[in-house]
Amino acid sequence: MKIAVTGKGGTGKTTIAFHLSRIYAKKNLNVIAVDADSSLNLASYFGHEDQKPISSIRKLVDKRARISDVLVNLNPDVHDLIDEYSAPIAENLKLLLLGGVNKAGTGCLCPENSLLRALMQELVLQRNEIVILDMEAGLEIMSRGTLRGIDAILVVTEPNLGSISVTKKLLEFSKELGIKNSYVIANKVDEEQLGYLSKSFDVFHALPFSPAVQKSSMDTKSEPESDGFQKSLGELADKLLKNIK
Repeated sequence: MKIAVTGKGGTGKTTIAFHLSRIYAKKNLNVIAVDADSSLNLASYFGHEDQKPISSIRKLVDKRARISDVLVNLNPDVHDLIDEYSAPIAENLKLLLLGGVNKAGTGCLCPENSLLRALMQELVLQRNEIVILDMEAGLEIMSRGTLRGIDAILVVTEPNLGSISVTKKLLEFSKELGIKNSYVIANKVDEEQLGYLSKSFDVFHALPFSPAVQKSSMDTKSEPESDGFQKSLGELADKLLKNIK
């Protein structure tokens, strides 16, 4: 099962990716949590903010994805890199830091992008683990078609016009890419706010606001107390296992 988590910045996508990864690992499922965001927030959640993302390891990028000063290898061999560069977090759980794609334009053929595309394809198409991808916020990653072949995309949204607008566009892109399962996750909402969001699109799952999770995000070394958010997130994890075949 390969899941990409995206949405407008600040909606809580990294928090959801972090906790889903831990929930599945505790179910004795092998999980790779992937930080594919240039901000590397997921790495910070796991306490690996000092680890270098693969996209920034110049010698590796040049060795695998550069043919000459002007030529880029568009199909670099990456089969060994995921195991070599994944950091063990807990039993059944590893963290891989990809870093963000280059912002020079959607057609960029730089070696960093070539290597990251190949790694994404390896993760999505070749690996047997559950893969949870914490993606760049917003629309940039979708415009590159990086998520082709993903099992599901979770579009995290909040009850405001800016988030709703980005969510609608992400759902449109998901449809264009042929992603069968595109699920809207309403985060930090009460019943009234859920009703407001439901006027714009079908909400697959709603998560309540949690002071405990907010506090734990400021100190990720501590486990958040069990509350409605944790229970609801566990229900989301089970729903995804049931719905994604």
